[in-house]
Amino acid sequence: MRRILVLAAAAALLAVPAAHANGDPASDVLLTQKVFFPLDAPLPDSDREALQKTVDEANARGYPIRVALIPFTSDLGTAVSLWRHPQDYSKFLGSELAFVYAKRLLVVQPSGFGVYNHNKPVAKEQRVLARVAVGKTPVALTQSATAAVRALAASEGITLPEVSSGGHDWHDRVIIAAAGLLTIALIVLSGRRLRRARAERTQPEQ
Repeated sequence: MRRILVLAAAAALLAVPAAHANGDPASDVLLTQKVFFPLDAPLPDSDREALQKTVDEANARGYPIRVALIPFTSDLGTAVSLWRHPQDYSKFLGSELAFVYAKRLLVVQPSGFGVYNHNKPVAKEQRVLARVAVGKTPVALTQSATAAVRALAASEGITLPEVSSGGHDWHDRVIIAAAGLLTIALIVLSGRRLRRARAERTQPEQ
């Protein structure tokens, strides 16, 4: 009997993505991943990493959350009627994920945040999110999502570490490398000048 139940549950799980294949893309992605990124918006790797690592860290520290980043109507698929209604979409998306994931869900649209926690009260989360500015461009929206996750976790006493931007790390490495090359160049130049001065002092007078 137990084996039959396990097989039935596995079959149902496999069927879920197919059922939503023509619906909203986030409902497919968030079944297995913690962040849904927009399909057609180019985002800097540093901003993607910052959001992904922040969400991963929140979950690892006991604050379960998944995030749907929705900068365009195309990211809603057939749920386009929920554009500019992030709270309604969070409930809609949360109900679609409930079979696999029934915990906290954050939706981020240019019009605002939506938060759902499987029929639990979310007034506290909404008050926290009301203090977080919402970006309008895909990049700004991604940064808003990162700030929102940090603020939500902090409201439960969980401080998430700052995630360093990959772009900034690269920039710092370039500066350090350039400074190192400049130092070497100055040492070589000084050595040449010193050898030239010594050579001039040792030349016999004519």
